[in-house]
Amino acid sequence: MHQELPSDDDESVSIEKTQTLIESSIEYMKKIWILSTTNNRINYKCRNMDAECSQWAVDGSCAEDSDDYEYMKLNCAPACQTCDSLDRSLVCPIGENNEVVFEPGGLNEMFERILNNYSQEYNPQALSRPKVTRDGKPVIPNPNPNYNDGDGPWILLLDNFITNEEADALIAAGHKKGYERSADVGIELPDGTFEDDENDGRTSTNSWCDVELCQEDPIIMPVIERIHNITGTKIENSEHIQLLRYEPGQYYHQHHDYIEYQQGLPCGVRMLTLFLYLNDVEEGGGTGFPFLNITVQPKRGSALLWPSTLDEDPEEKDKRTEHEALTVLKGIKYGANAWIHTRNYREAEDNECT
Repeated sequence: MHQELPSDDDESVSIEKTQTLIESSIEYMKKIWILSTTNNRINYKCRNMDAECSQWAVDGSCAEDSDDYEYMKLNCAPACQTCDSLDRSLVCPIGENNEVVFEPGGLNEMFERILNNYSQEYNPQALSRPKVTRDGKPVIPNPNPNYNDGDGPWILLLDNFITNEEADALIAAGHKKGYERSADVGIELPDGTFEDDENDGRTSTNSWCDVELCQEDPIIMPVIERIHNITGTKIENSEHIQLLRYEPGQYYHQHHDYIEYQQGLPCGVRMLTLFLYLNDVEEGGGTGFPFLNITVQPKRGSALLWPSTLDEDPEEKDKRTEHEALTVLKGIKYGANAWIHTRNYREAEDNECT
């Protein structure tokens, strides 16, 4: 923000000292932009968020023993010359024991294992998959027009993944917690957090199935364990389940679950999405994958599993899995998102590093 000088009758802060500090801040920012061309996230975040930042800096608020230091170093970084405090990789380093869940090739191995080993339990159907198996054998094309015969990515449909009782418990949990307007990730703030962005592209409501509501529930907890057993991951890798409600006319336009800023953080990026269909929908409400020409209609108890990242590089975005929740035309749609990350999400969340 434009930096204001103190008024003439303000004897507590010197106009001259404030002007000098502003000039010093400008020179500091020039150096930051020259030296940090590879870290644009710091460059654009390093800004004075209040018109009086420079005055506060002159008044001593940038000193480490000041009560305002924590606020100033993030929100008045040019005035305090503390741009380095905005690098989340420094504030939130990846610990030595926080390795990625899957090495290159691990995602394909997981999907093939599910397809081959769970035929009796869930009748898994590969709506899309790589043309060649991990051992180099070509895959026979599926004649079904709803299948993608291109070269991947994986889209796996699982029947009867949850029981009617489990679906009802998840719906009830959402009502108990209360549904609120769904929001996307908005602009990044200087402290590394992000604003919620409510927009016309996403009109559903959602609720978060936290530890007290779901992990202590004897009906819901087996669902959570099942998700991680079938994917070969741990609960620590996942966000809390997001419960969704779509009323007639509601939708979520084309988007991707991958969140770019999480790359390099100890939470890791979203690697997998497992979407649970909690009820049948009278009309509309399908899940569409525009790049793959695939649409899956809601079926109570079924689950849809797909990757957000590449098999050859499990922390890089797979752009092909953009998807959309098509408009509900009649009835109400209930669903649930289980997002699994490449690293220990729960620990990172506790440390405010997500």
